Amino acid sequence: MRSLYVHFPFCESKCHYCDFYSIGAERTAASDPLLFEESLSRECAAMASRLGPADGPKLESIFFGGGTPSMTPPESMRRALAPLELDRRVGLETEWTMEANPSSVDRGRLEEYRRLGVNRISMGVQALRPDLLTMLGRVHSREAAFAALDAIFAAGFANVSVDLLCGVPNQSVTDVERAMEELARYPITHLSCYLLTLPKSHRMFRDLPKEDEQLEHLLAIDRFMTAKGFEHYEISNFAKPGKRARHNLAYWTGKSYLALGPSAHSFDAAAGERWKNFSSLHKYASLLAKGESVIEWTEKLTDEQREMEKWLLALRLEEGFPREWLDTELRRKKADAFAAKGLLETHPTRVGSLRLTPRGFALSDRIIAEFAG
Repeated sequence: MRSLYVHFPFCESKCHYCDFYSIGAERTAASDPLLFEESLSRECAAMASRLGPADGPKLESIFFGGGTPSMTPPESMRRALAPLELDRRVGLETEWTMEANPSSVDRGRLEEYRRLGVNRISMGVQALRPDLLTMLGRVHSREAAFAALDAIFAAGFANVSVDLLCGVPNQSVTDVERAMEELARYPITHLSCYLLTLPKSHRMFRDLPKEDEQLEHLLAIDRFMTAKGFEHYEISNFAKPGKRARHNLAYWTGKSYLALGPSAHSFDAAAGERWKNFSSLHKYASLLAKGESVIEWTEKLTDEQREMEKWLLALRLEEGFPREWLDTELRRKKADAFAAKGLLETHPTRVGSLRLTPRGFALSDRIIAEFAG
């Protein structure tokens, strides 16, 4: 496994739209950070062999996600991860990303994260209009977002990604474009822009923009970012040439990765197995203290799952898929129909391949289901 993910569960406040396992400050006991550090150290010791020998091939990527990893002090990270001997596993080409929120970073701590080995920051801005930030339950202001970006670049980070949300109630295409214009004043190398999705039971579900409005948001983002020289290389992701998120590409290209921490998901491509840790800090900690496994479930992918994931992963990437995959008359007819609607096109540089258009990216869930079914 050449990619490592570590889940840090703590947040200043739990966002109401977030499905990831996290613990807001109001639910975090004073002893929880130390409990997490000790437990993560135990899991690192138990799972280090999954990464192979420490003096073997270097890791391709490390990703600190959450939660809000930037709430955890660098020294706590260093102590928890010590059993992995990362200083021996990390090379000059290793991409080491840490997620951060604007209200939890300052230049001094950012410089400490750089000394730890972090060389890429992914910051969750989500919106820049004050009322949208309030609606989303974000704890930072637009001014804090800009101050955080100033601190990130002042601390010496050159590889910086920003997250935005679109399809938010009362958000217009103009709002989306204005936010991108303001962020483009910084030398960011990557943008992730996700469509806000909510379950029907959520109080804001009925206020979400209609599908045609959501489509306009997504197409406006594509037009703006590609005009700025970014590659639209994945459904929700744009990168400057050479700055694609290598860790996420490991997920999207079906590579193996080891994930540590409560709720973390791992994947062994060779065995075709996926497993998930318990989504509870205290259960995770209790099991590790007893020397027991923290894995909640394991699944062996079936042939049907492999076929579905083959299409799911290929159609979310700019590289697309080879024509040979259209191996039935029905699939060929579907491809022709999608092409006629402007959703699928011949790849401009990859001979013999097809890819989704920007409009196709926006409607990818339906297209994937049609091809994989």
